[in-house]
Amino acid sequence: MNQQTLEERFDSLEKDYLELLSTAYSEFSSFANSMKNYVESAKYKIWVVRARRLIEESYGKDSDFHKEFIDGEKGFYSSNHDILTKQLKPIFDAAKIELPYALRSRSEPLISKDNSLGMIINILERFPAFCRQLNKRYNERNTIEVKDEYDVQDLVHALLRLHFDDVRSEEYTPTFAGAASRQDFMLKKEKIVIEVKKTRKSLGAGKIGEELLVDMARYRAHQDCDILICFVYDPECWVNNPKGVIADLESKDQEGKVRVVIAQF
Repeated sequence: MNQQTLEERFDSLEKDYLELLSTAYSEFSSFANSMKNYVESAKYKIWVVRARRLIEESYGKDSDFHKEFIDGEKGFYSSNHDILTKQLKPIFDAAKIELPYALRSRSEPLISKDNSLGMIINILERFPAFCRQLNKRYNERNTIEVKDEYDVQDLVHALLRLHFDDVRSEEYTPTFAGAASRQDFMLKKEKIVIEVKKTRKSLGAGKIGEELLVDMARYRAHQDCDILICFVYDPECWVNNPKGVIADLESKDQEGKVRVVIAQF
């Protein structure tokens, strides 16, 4: 399953919030000695946990947004509907609005491995847009043409260096089936390996799948690899069913430590 971007997760929780509001009902409150509005308790708790976690991953535990959200959860004499609509949702909305500015202003790598993974996935999924922008230079000046896998590797390497200090290229896995395999990039501190491939007429979905399965088997033997990201740049769309290929490959990883990104548009 593809890692969602932080923006997509905020949008998803926005929809869940509307569904949660649709469960509203009125009930007499002995604390308030009046009728109060409530929402379904189980769905409320799930939404709160997911929203709190998303704000933490977006801004950190020490951020004002995270602290205010936790404080907003308190309300001994308030209904869960009032806490949700009057305290939590305004904080959630503010965090969502500020997110694009926060992401652009970050100059240090995110602390947790999960957030580092999300950042890398986001970079790779937007790689085609990055390549298109390179071709829009002022006065038709020369630019980098992405012709083969080496061009893709160079650009991905440069993008990773924007966010991570220790990006190692040409690491070698231990011998597998009688041969060693070169890994494209290793983030040693985060223990993340990134394999980069570019499709061509002779390297379509079937061949790519075979190569990635071998890579998945190899990475398990590497002591510095907790997560393997398989990135496939496919601008000519040689992979007809990318979602199917991704689902098939990731389903073969029983430990859930493999992420596959096929970027086409």
